[in-house]
Amino acid sequence: MHDSIKRRQFLRQVGAGMIGGAVVRAAESGATTQPSVGTIKDLPTRKLGRIGIRVPPLSFGSAAMGHAFFTKEPFEEVAFAAIEAGVRYIDTAPIYDVAEERLAPVLAKHRKDVFLVTKTMKHNRDDCLRDIETSLKRMKTDHVDLVHIHNLGDYSYTEVTGKGGVLEALREAKKRGWLKYIGCSGHVRPHRFVPIIETGEIDLIMVAMNFVDRNTYNFEEKVLPAARKQDCAIVCMKVLGGAKGEHFSGYRKRAPGLLSEADVHQMAFDYAFSIPDVATMVVGLKSLDEIRLAIKAIRNRKPFEGPYRETVLAKGAEIAKEWGEHFGPVA
Repeated sequence: MHDSIKRRQFLRQVGAGMIGGAVVRAAESGATTQPSVGTIKDLPTRKLGRIGIRVPPLSFGSAAMGHAFFTKEPFEEVAFAAIEAGVRYIDTAPIYDVAEERLAPVLAKHRKDVFLVTKTMKHNRDDCLRDIETSLKRMKTDHVDLVHIHNLGDYSYTEVTGKGGVLEALREAKKRGWLKYIGCSGHVRPHRFVPIIETGEIDLIMVAMNFVDRNTYNFEEKVLPAARKQDCAIVCMKVLGGAKGEHFSGYRKRAPGLLSEADVHQMAFDYAFSIPDVATMVVGLKSLDEIRLAIKAIRNRKPFEGPYRETVLAKGAEIAKEWGEHFGPVA
């Protein structure tokens, strides 16, 4: 009961703080209707590529909250609040410590309401199938909507496409009803994505894209054209550059995103929103306040053009010199 009351208070606060200006502008223009308050449910959705369903612009990434140093109560509070605010795409993975397990009670109430995505980092058929089966048991569900080949840049072409490889496992998992769609995700070695996408078996890609890393990894130009040709759904991650700290140390320290400071936070969302054919942005939300700020950034979106675009891209190029290959190798 206490958590439910807190979430309702949060949604009211979001409404009061996020779209009050929109209500005023509507009143000034003589409009007779007002946007709904406190959610992203009234915002336009985008098509998830050839999968065909439509999703809101903000999605929930469980990595940031998925570690055992968080108790289950704040994890559930954030996950439930995100769904109540209109989020419909949930991203998780076995590597995110206890994230899948923590999602179980959330899915018990909302499994039919969300597009559920998990991942595998296994490099052969049998290990991959065991990995997926274990994920289903942790989340207490009989299927997920999609499984990613996680961090595809760490795989060889043969490991993915060859006999006894990962795609063979994912095809078998589809036959068993464990998943509906196949995806691939990653932060490094963009050149390894295109041949896998060109197999025609990838329904969705989720790659790291922000206005800084476009100068280093540049999935935008190296990978997205191939995805568009196949009508793959395109999902943006690392919108805020990832947590401060190498690998998962940033999550363990509960560190904010690299681009979470006030002067660049809005820029980060505006850039991600401007990438053609991006269906949604998976953000590692760790608190009700981070949900509020993400919704605020989406509602306050500025057209990414003209002098503003030039300023953001110039800033990104400068920051990229400092970050370097912070996710790992480019080649």
